[in-house]
Amino acid sequence: MTGSPDAPRPWTVESSRAGYSDRFLTHRMDRCVTDRGHVLDPFHVLELKEWCHVVAVTEAGELVLVDEYRHGAGVVVRGLPAGTVEAGEDPALAMPRELAEETGHTAATWIRLPTMWANPAMQTNRVHNFLALGARATGGQTLDPGESIAVVLKPVATAIGEVMTGAWTTHGLHVAAILAAREYAMARAAGDPRLAPLAAPAVW
Repeated sequence: MTGSPDAPRPWTVESSRAGYSDRFLTHRMDRCVTDRGHVLDPFHVLELKEWCHVVAVTEAGELVLVDEYRHGAGVVVRGLPAGTVEAGEDPALAMPRELAEETGHTAATWIRLPTMWANPAMQTNRVHNFLALGARATGGQTLDPGESIAVVLKPVATAIGEVMTGAWTTHGLHVAAILAAREYAMARAAGDPRLAPLAAPAVW
């Protein structure tokens, strides 16, 4: 119940110190007093740039996916085109750039989907999700030194079915973005035939 005296409240941060910092992240260690009076020291926090993900659908009704080596997991992971948002940058400008750099695709229409916390337990950043319609290849990839990416095009219904059956394991936030895009499409496909591939039943 809203307003209940037992409802969780923000902790008090008595002090903070940086354990490590570079251009990618800051590892912060906080001395916290919880709302129930317990001291947590250190509580580890990662300060990261905002992220952006896109569910890009081609004119032929395919999802634009990427196969990319992810060193944390030590495996090649299939997922959505994604990237980081620079400080002060509008995510709506960052995501088209990332889509073009990673896949060589551009899109005619961009729709903003819900923004989500990446991992609110210990990360400061959010994920800005987009749906791009009318995606098509208009150039080549422009990859960063740490990127090795293969572009994969799959019919939307097939791709969603493969995710749901575990045929390939992807980032949980990518699945959330795909399902958010699907809900958006199911509610609006009657008025926009470009959304029909996303609204169609998944094959699984």
